[in-house]
Amino acid sequence: MIEVYPNKLAAGPAEVRTVGSRQSLLDWFRSDGLPESVEPAALPLSVFVNGDRALPTQWATIEFGPEDRVEIYREPKGTDPFSITLALVFGAKAVLGALMPKMPSLNSGGNTKRGNDLGLATVKGNQVKLNAVIREIAGRQRPYPDYALPPNRYFDDPRSQWIEMLLVVGKGSYDIPVSSILIGETPVISLGDDADFTLYEPGANLSAETAAKWWHSAPEVGATSTGTAGIELKATYAVTPVPTAQSYQFAAKTITVPTGAGQFPTGWAAGMIVRIEVGYPYDVIDGGAGRDIIRGNLDQIAPYVGMPIEIVGANAGNYTVATYTPGVGSAPDEMTLDWADGGAATGLALGAGLVMGIGFRGLRYRITAASTASISVERMDVDGENDATWPGYDALTTSAAVLRLDGSTQEGDWSGPFPACPAGTTTSRIAWDIFFPQGLVHVGGKGDLNNLSVTVEMQYRDITLAGAWTSFKKTYTQMTLDQLGFTEYMDIPGDIRPEVRMRRIGAKSTSTQDANTVQWYGLRANLPAPTSYAGVTLLALRVKGGNRIASQSESQVSVIATRKLRTRRDGAWTAPEATRDIAAWIGYIAQSVGYSVEDGDSDIDLDELDRLQAIWTARGDYYDRTIDTASTVKACMIEALQAGFAELTIDRGLIRPVRDEPRGPDFDHIYNPQVMTKPLKREAEHITEDDFDGVDVEYTDSTTWQVETVECRLPGDLGLRTEKIKVEGISDETRAWRYGMRRRRQQVYQRKRYSFSTELDALNSGYLDYALLGDTTPGYGQSAMLKGYAQLGGLHMLVSSEPFNWSAGGEHWIALRRRDGSASGPYVATRIDDYRLTIPELDFVPVLDSAMDAPVLQFGPKAKFCYPALIKEVNPSGTVSCNVTAVNYDARVYLDDDNFPPA
Repeated sequence: MIEVYPNKLAAGPAEVRTVGSRQSLLDWFRSDGLPESVEPAALPLSVFVNGDRALPTQWATIEFGPEDRVEIYREPKGTDPFSITLALVFGAKAVLGALMPKMPSLNSGGNTKRGNDLGLATVKGNQVKLNAVIREIAGRQRPYPDYALPPNRYFDDPRSQWIEMLLVVGKGSYDIPVSSILIGETPVISLGDDADFTLYEPGANLSAETAAKWWHSAPEVGATSTGTAGIELKATYAVTPVPTAQSYQFAAKTITVPTGAGQFPTGWAAGMIVRIEVGYPYDVIDGGAGRDIIRGNLDQIAPYVGMPIEIVGANAGNYTVATYTPGVGSAPDEMTLDWADGGAATGLALGAGLVMGIGFRGLRYRITAASTASISVERMDVDGENDATWPGYDALTTSAAVLRLDGSTQEGDWSGPFPACPAGTTTSRIAWDIFFPQGLVHVGGKGDLNNLSVTVEMQYRDITLAGAWTSFKKTYTQMTLDQLGFTEYMDIPGDIRPEVRMRRIGAKSTSTQDANTVQWYGLRANLPAPTSYAGVTLLALRVKGGNRIASQSESQVSVIATRKLRTRRDGAWTAPEATRDIAAWIGYIAQSVGYSVEDGDSDIDLDELDRLQAIWTARGDYYDRTIDTASTVKACMIEALQAGFAELTIDRGLIRPVRDEPRGPDFDHIYNPQVMTKPLKREAEHITEDDFDGVDVEYTDSTTWQVETVECRLPGDLGLRTEKIKVEGISDETRAWRYGMRRRRQQVYQRKRYSFSTELDALNSGYLDYALLGDTTPGYGQSAMLKGYAQLGGLHMLVSSEPFNWSAGGEHWIALRRRDGSASGPYVATRIDDYRLTIPELDFVPVLDSAMDAPVLQFGPKAKFCYPALIKEVNPSGTVSCNVTAVNYDARVYLDDDNFPPA
């Protein structure tokens, strides 16, 4: 639902729109006619999604649906043509709205609509709310707790990332069943060992809680605009990695480029590592039931049983030498193999003169001497050590050899430096994350997986001193295509503000068989954090990421919590307990700002509060509400009381809730021409085509925790023009429907207004008092003064100052005003004559011989005895008179108070 307001002071929206599907804010504005040439930031509008500010730069990404509430407010931003047009449109709508008939309304509480604007407008989720109002919860709610500290993500092992969060549930204490702590819609307890949590009462000691440690994440390190999860660590070659040669001559441990065939790069030097792929002819024969056999001049390989080898060319892949038999005389050398992961190597490509290059896995050689014409090398084993048993190459001239400088020879460019903590802070401990998005592995020609290594160097120094760098290197060796992550920690001597930089040692392989991309995934600094939080309940949560739960759910932690407050029972306050009672919330609010609520010295009318709470309990009326925006005590009390059809008043210095409820036959006060200084003025509003013909009530359902709508209709309502009401604190369909039906019945049956003036008599009346009103309209009730009184047996005779008209026939009623201004009656009257009548009972003895005014009488036929009314306002005028306004009382307004919505 979209509500458009002419300004932020408007009592209600000038226009309400509905949507049928989820869409972005920008898509909606464009479909509504916003030209492509108009930038959202230029519009004189502010937009809120479910109460959170949506900045114009976010309109393209923030989506909303039929269940969300979007509020659009016009802002005073200028006199451009678009602003002027918008102002004219909204201004016209505001004028039309002002001309519509105004119905009596249940006070909505004047809710404060705005809190602090947030840059993030997530519909639901945990948020950081700096300097914002701490959440207060009344009754039972499902909040998404706010972060007390930034969440901390780290890798517990290479395949497991965890997130730790310290969340503020709200002010005060709560009853939170463990099954109601949810991530997304999943109970945390169902995640088993992949999640754990602890609830902390206000003021609890958190010194041993790891989630209470403040790890500040450097914003410069992490996901990039190019879509990578971190900053990729790269290497830039200082020398050319590949020779410009057409052929090579191999002899022993020297490789030469023939004259005129090219040269080795000028930057190649001793100590560099080069991968050399050079093939020699071998025969491969079928081994029958056993392993296939490789024959040829194998002594140049210096094989041994168990030697891990790599073959390039024919039968490329990784193997382990199973057997080796040196040739005797003219007999060739023979070798059989096992697959790298075990099992006899059979089914090899067979044939004579197959060209294969064979050596230790990696085919890595260290340069011992170099020039542009030739290099001398020594072979490296799988551990990177020199293989002293290697005799060197057999003499060979070939143009098929491949030489390439190994990436481990190169040092990468630095990423950073970046400050690990904000300005003005220091730390003695840092952490950083290394991430391999494609895993870390060399895939052999047969699809076999082999270890691959990457070395990363981290350096830090004090950003203030800008002195020497302190270095830390680590080599990561893995054999998997799965994503990998590593978190490293380092304690720094002293407290400093470190700046950190990082690089890889060794270039990223360009081979499609190697997965060795490495990224700098995160940088964090441990900052001082509180060890306790006064006045709030905290949830410490630790959740394992990965394939157990989607990453977006990590910021959708919620709880179903019931507030613990003192409530009223048997005329006294209880100890704090989980409660949804309206009286409990009223008492808490009053006490929180310094009012006394204790029996015998209370600033609240506790007798009336107890009476109403008994009614609310019997009816199941509760107040369930989350308050996380700035408001006032008055607004909060008004909103809570409306859940029980009550309103807030101040009566002679006491906070007094007044419930609008069905009245009995007895009136509270009498106001007729005998006490009025100006005649009664009556106004009636007739039903027109422009009036509402239904009410739609929005409420947050306590089962689905979604905004639901219930339709409230009287017989004959078509629902073509409905009033839309959003009620806070009511959380089930039945009570939302009752609320809406009360409102709908007021629209239909409470359409009369009364106004009159008295001397100071009207000061006897309070808000919503049930008053008997009379005037001099023929055919209606009459007023008079009591001139005489006597008891006639069991009857009471009354003598009027004016003759009464009995011509209407049927039952007649009479009521009297007591000395204190309250009403007595009505009673059934029996005629003696035009001035005298009897009534069967009287609850006071009239006094007629004092200086005080005689009792006032109101008389008439039962059907038109008086105008029953509810006092809405009494305004003193100077020191001698009062002006009063009232609305008609109609019992039909309350007929659905205990009914249920249609199926």
